[in-house]
Amino acid sequence: MKLSFILLAALTASTAFAQSEVRTKTPAVDQNRNEIVKRFDKDKDGTLSTEEAAIARSTLAREKKTQPQQRDYKLAFTVKDPNEFKLEGGKEVFSGPQAGETLPKLKVSAVTGDDAGKTFNALGDHDGPQIIILSGPNRTSIRGIIGILRLVATVNENSKERLEPILVYLGDDKNQLAENANRYLQYMNGDPTIGVSNDGRDGPGTYGLNRNVSMTIIVATDGKVVYNFPFPEGMLTPDPHVLGAISEVIGTKPEEMREWLIRAADERARTAATNERNRTGGVEIRALLAPVLDKNASDEVIDAAAKKIDLILEGNKAAAASVGALASRMVQGNLENYGTKRSQYHLFKWSRLYGVKPAASTETGN
Repeated sequence: MKLSFILLAALTASTAFAQSEVRTKTPAVDQNRNEIVKRFDKDKDGTLSTEEAAIARSTLAREKKTQPQQRDYKLAFTVKDPNEFKLEGGKEVFSGPQAGETLPKLKVSAVTGDDAGKTFNALGDHDGPQIIILSGPNRTSIRGIIGILRLVATVNENSKERLEPILVYLGDDKNQLAENANRYLQYMNGDPTIGVSNDGRDGPGTYGLNRNVSMTIIVATDGKVVYNFPFPEGMLTPDPHVLGAISEVIGTKPEEMREWLIRAADERARTAATNERNRTGGVEIRALLAPVLDKNASDEVIDAAAKKIDLILEGNKAAAASVGALASRMVQGNLENYGTKRSQYHLFKWSRLYGVKPAASTETGN
């Protein structure tokens, strides 16, 4: 009898707990459902149509799938010990002043403003931490330069110790170097000092740069080299050992600096998403295209979804331009990776209708 009473009491308590848990979860579930409806209810009737629900499922599934990729992206901001820097294969390559050496004056030509074409010392009189990027005419390196300068800008927004970025383009055609420098200027964050070599591809003789090294990065403080990083093929993405060197010269713990970079990347991603929605009148382009790119959809379903997209694009120039740009990138890449043959037909169509037309060549002999 006593045992029956104990079991009954336990069962009652368990049932009460379960009911309480359901009551606790239900508002959260309802809130989540309401947010989904609000996000994907394009006709604002308070419910999701069959098509809207399909877009919602596809978009949410894709977002869930990319969460691990986003975590990997955050892990990409690794800050490593600069002393452990090694080139592939462990090969030793030297380019420019080495650790412990005093930096010679870096005389280069200015590329902007009233001083354009005039020679100046790019190192200036700055006696704090500096990062000097000496890059040859390798277009692959531009992406790495943009990336590292963006990180430098983030560091300077958070650090008490400013890191002075200096960028010098190396090449034998000085006029072409200056033209390229001005073309890429809009993408360069961190307010870098920029110059072009007066001494061709080899750079200043006092620096002893290796002509076979596409990019040399020097991290210095108080006019002396702390670390030297040669990249024979250029640096496509910021090297974690370079980030470690930056962390050291500004006196910040690697993990703290990494958090700065992650937070800034998240903010840029959110800003980009907001700007995209603003540009397209609130239309989420990838969600819009999701039914067309469904590899399991029939031609009839894809055509019906494409027809609705056509109607939207006819009345929304901003959305049309975004779809055209995205479709063009897909067409120029691996088109066969997107949807079905019917999907690819519509992507090709939108790239032609709304994509940017390639400029006609003005070169002679073509």
